[in-house]
Amino acid sequence: MSATLIEKPVRQNHALPKQPKAAERLDALRKSYTLAAAQQAVAEGESVVWGGTFWESPLLHACDTQTVNLAELWREDSYKSEAIAESHFQIPSEFCSMIKTIIGRLRTLKDNNIKRILYFGSICEPIAMVLEHARRDAYELHIIETVTSFNPGDKRPEMVLFLVKELQKVSVWLTGKPADEDRVRAEIRRKNTIARKLRRILQLRLKSPFYLPSAQLLPLLVGEAHYYGNVAEFEAVLDQFIVELEEAAKTPETEPYIPLLLAGLFGASQSGATLLKSIEDSRGFVAGFVIHSSADYREDIPPLEALAHYVFDAQSRGELGEVCGASATHRRIRVEELLKETGSRGIISSSTTGCPYGSMVQQLERDYFKKNGIPLIALETTVHNELPTEEQITRVKAFIEMLS
Repeated sequence: MSATLIEKPVRQNHALPKQPKAAERLDALRKSYTLAAAQQAVAEGESVVWGGTFWESPLLHACDTQTVNLAELWREDSYKSEAIAESHFQIPSEFCSMIKTIIGRLRTLKDNNIKRILYFGSICEPIAMVLEHARRDAYELHIIETVTSFNPGDKRPEMVLFLVKELQKVSVWLTGKPADEDRVRAEIRRKNTIARKLRRILQLRLKSPFYLPSAQLLPLLVGEAHYYGNVAEFEAVLDQFIVELEEAAKTPETEPYIPLLLAGLFGASQSGATLLKSIEDSRGFVAGFVIHSSADYREDIPPLEALAHYVFDAQSRGELGEVCGASATHRRIRVEELLKETGSRGIISSSTTGCPYGSMVQQLERDYFKKNGIPLIALETTVHNELPTEEQITRVKAFIEMLS
């Protein structure tokens, strides 16, 4: 059964199935992935960097480097960090909370021994600007120089070669020598294996949509980049989810629900989890996620070239957003594909409050999908770990009611 609204439900007397046991295992893995643990790794002589947790991650893993997601910078003291950004760096109060928290937190981490930051030059420009301020606080920055290919014809051989050279510079920066291509190739294979398992989970979830709540699924999608620092355990968690979802799929959902598409991410765990629960309490079901890649890395070409092709192809497909330098006009390409694949009836577009990139994407998509008769609701949240407003919850419920 595909993820579509069931017009004539057959009411069941039993409750929804219990949640996957794998969720507890995932939660334990998430809790082990902390800034304190990364700091300890540095103290023990390991290579650790901020960033490197997206399309470039196979190279970082091949360089024996632990990657720390920038999201860890707003896990704690986010309000304090935001205040420092406004007072010390004179960033306007109405600007993106993510940007402010990043620079404020880096400045307050006086005992931070993770002093290296890696970022892609085509990432959100405000992030690139505030990270430059971190140089004054003794952080070492390495930039993968800007390169984009928004159309298939732009992916010329010289563009691929340019990015390959940039990736070799990353390896030299981290290890003092060119990349070990055999190791990068092995990491790409592992990344592809994990991506396929995630896609299998997404497919199985369509058959029993409320067995694995969206708030539990999102950490799986996010963890694809860094594996929460423990790739063996992360893959084992995926395997357990697949087994449990295959069993749950034997009893398909028979009550009505509204399949939806989530474009973007909610800013913080508490607000995001609450909004997602509000969606499901209203019998909405997030059937598709734009943040997840639909394709594997190529394994038939040299591994650094495979990384280059992957990011160029993701840009032209409108996937992975600004972390791979995606055009603000391209995300709708992937949104339209997912609408067809999942049978979704509406779009929930999420952005961080004050984010210039996110605001532009939302407005472009609002106009485009309105013209094409696809309902869309735009939500904004901060990175602070706080509950969503009653207005946001009411808007979500009203949106789903409108689609019923």
